[in-house]
Amino acid sequence: MNDIKIFKCAANELDVISADVLAALSVSYEQANKKAEYMAELSQKIKESKKLSYCRLPFCHTMEAEALGSEVVFDSLVGNRIGKYKIQDLSDIGTLKYVDFSKGRIAEVLTAITMLKSRGEKVVVDVSGPISIATSIMDSHLFYRGLRKDKDKINICLELIEKVIIQFMKETIKRGVDMISFADPTGTIDIVGPKMYRQVAGDSVYKILKAVKDNLQDTVIHICGKTSTSLEAIGLIESEKITIDPIQTVKNRDYFHMIEKLKTNNPDVKFIGHWCLKLNIYKSDNLTVCRLKR
Repeated sequence: MNDIKIFKCAANELDVISADVLAALSVSYEQANKKAEYMAELSQKIKESKKLSYCRLPFCHTMEAEALGSEVVFDSLVGNRIGKYKIQDLSDIGTLKYVDFSKGRIAEVLTAITMLKSRGEKVVVDVSGPISIATSIMDSHLFYRGLRKDKDKINICLELIEKVIIQFMKETIKRGVDMISFADPTGTIDIVGPKMYRQVAGDSVYKILKAVKDNLQDTVIHICGKTSTSLEAIGLIESEKITIDPIQTVKNRDYFHMIEKLKTNNPDVKFIGHWCLKLNIYKSDNLTVCRLKR
């Protein structure tokens, strides 16, 4: 394993939506998670409240698992969470079906992107990685037990999840999303260990990134710092620091604006990493560009 220091993020993993923002909505929080027009409204209100330079969707990391059949509990105070797993036993993996992107919350998110872009908004879409989704459609103990005892079934599950992630990313790109924020928080090298990361988690993430690379057009993928450093640690990506010059032209060192400026000056850049998008203020004038190595 390469001598790469795994990124430690200081950002709060739970995005709490303030009571004031929710009070300004004309609908419930659950409705705002389910209908495109309300999603767009809430996303804009969050942007204004947090003084962000972009709108962000969706409001949790349960959307892909829900699309695959898990049941979600919507809670603005502690965050949306899985209420019931789709897979209760490894034999249930055969019941998994490919996602219909024209139905459900995943379709509403895609419509909300179109709405926000039509209003002139910059849009960031959060995409969960394969291990995080796998452990949201089944209990994590079942997943890891399957890796030891029935790897073929787990591989079938991961292959389907990869196809869903790839297609969802492509659908967001078609709608002109400015940035995809990709993270696999339960599948990084410090969580699963170097061996499993090399053989399963990292390999799966790499296949996803490679599959969408040539479709990105003007969209850039921001890889969560823990995920990007994990990938570099096993030699699947390489990184390079690029200076944003002059730094004074980037308002208040806003991280999103810095990435925009980098992309403008370097249109071939496809992946940014080694940092956290939630840490909005960036104290360096160097951004880390990532490239797939094979």
